[in-house]
Amino acid sequence: MKSLKFYKILSITLLILNIVTISIFFFHRPPGPPPPGEARLANDIGLTGKAKKKVDALEIQHHKDKRALIRTNFKLQKKLYNSLTDDEASKETLNEIHENRAKIDEMTFQFFSKVATYCNKTQRQNLENMIEHRLHQITNVPGKPRKH
Repeated sequence: MKSLKFYKILSITLLILNIVTISIFFFHRPPGPPPPGEARLANDIGLTGKAKKKVDALEIQHHKDKRALIRTNFKLQKKLYNSLTDDEASKETLNEIHENRAKIDEMTFQFFSKVATYCNKTQRQNLENMIEHRLHQITNVPGKPRKH
């Protein structure tokens, strides 16, 4: 009789632990990238009013332009791996990939430079911290963003 009670308590405890574990995964998901046409950056760094509207428009256009360059990069990657036996074609394609990547990096830098012009000192600090945090995420480099 005591073992039956023990197994009931154990089963209920395990059930509760499973529910808690599943709910943690469900409610604490990291945010993904914004859906197409949605801008979040201005809210994240604390912009309001006209500055928020301008940055929202900049962000939407930036994501649209960046998606086009990423699609180009995908096509170039595919072209590169389809030319495994052709050294000349693969070198040319590699150069195209590097040029496209440079366009993406420059465009992203220019975007954040424009956003920074709409920020006060606190908002700019929030922007810099957010950029550093994202860089750590993208590159998988351990560490935390700096605090000022």
